[in-house]
Amino acid sequence: MKRVLFFCYLLTLTEVVSAQVKITGRVVSATDGKPLGFATVFINNTSKGGTTNEGGSFNIGGVVPGRYELIASYVGYETVSNFLDVNTEDVDIKIALQPKATVLKAFEVKRDPKREANIKKFKETFIGKTEFAKTCVITNDEILDIGYDNAEQALKASTEDYLVIVNAALGYKIRFLLKQYVNSDRDHVISYYGYAFYENMTTKKKAQQRQWAANREEVFHGSSLHFFRSLINGNTAEEGFVVNEVVRRPRQRGYVKDTIVKNGKIMMNRDAYSDDSNYVNYRMPRPLQPVDLMKPSDSLEDKYELHCENMLLVTYMKELEANKYARLMGRLPKEQESMIRFMQPDCTFSKEGVCVNPLALLFSGYWGWEKLADQVPYDYVSKSK
Repeated sequence: MKRVLFFCYLLTLTEVVSAQVKITGRVVSATDGKPLGFATVFINNTSKGGTTNEGGSFNIGGVVPGRYELIASYVGYETVSNFLDVNTEDVDIKIALQPKATVLKAFEVKRDPKREANIKKFKETFIGKTEFAKTCVITNDEILDIGYDNAEQALKASTEDYLVIVNAALGYKIRFLLKQYVNSDRDHVISYYGYAFYENMTTKKKAQQRQWAANREEVFHGSSLHFFRSLINGNTAEEGFVVNEVVRRPRQRGYVKDTIVKNGKIMMNRDAYSDDSNYVNYRMPRPLQPVDLMKPSDSLEDKYELHCENMLLVTYMKELEANKYARLMGRLPKEQESMIRFMQPDCTFSKEGVCVNPLALLFSGYWGWEKLADQVPYDYVSKSK
């Protein structure tokens, strides 16, 4: 049975403008005000950040104006998330972290005989099964708090510290604080959220640098990030995307097509990337243009609103599916197709193509198959013209 993937990253918002500023500050203990040296501070889901010095100070440069989620964490303290509105001036902030409450529990240590199998399943649905996923390694999976919830029929996982994920194919070391992961057998949905910091790996080998750059371009093109940026810029066709509306109707005997779906083509569940046989999906024939979906926000400066009351089928015409994915679907490779289901009819985006509320979007199809091993950070800038 095929699954859909629900991305819940608590995504970072950025705006593309020429001016760049700095975010500086200090991280201290909330109890005594003492500086916390070597605390981790970063802009969520980007490559901007690092650790504080011995005096608890940090400096994040190259930041363009926009709204950001700044994450600060330190061993033994609660992680803090701060939303910052950055304009054209440098920002200085003091971050106070609260010590974690120490709770002593009496418990009996038992080895979970299914732990290895659960971790394997977690990696396949969090890291992925692509070619790049083969070289993407979690170096400290022993910190995973993972187990199967029989009552909710779901595999659940979280961490108290950062997972360290080495993506050798893309040249990133990712630190991911996993707040929640749920793989539901009942709902056929995989959801997770947390805080991700991408660190660029270094090498003196020019060939390796070129390969990382090429692989990053490969995963960016055709991705949801690429699509939403092109939708905002009004050049989806030039970038290789075709968008069709998909209308869903309850499956019932003797149903006569209504005026909305009369020209639509019935999609097989496999082609509609759906496990729900209670509905019939109709693919509308007219490709949608950016102006049909996205417009500047009337109330929010430099934001964009996407309005869609049905689903969208997004086809990327410039690249075929991976052979492994096509075999999973039981067909020869064709153009990459992804389905977007909207949990609310109106979604707000930054100019960088990042949805303000990631809970509003549900991906399936090719975007649901490609996972962390095939993703670049949200501050990635494509090198193509």
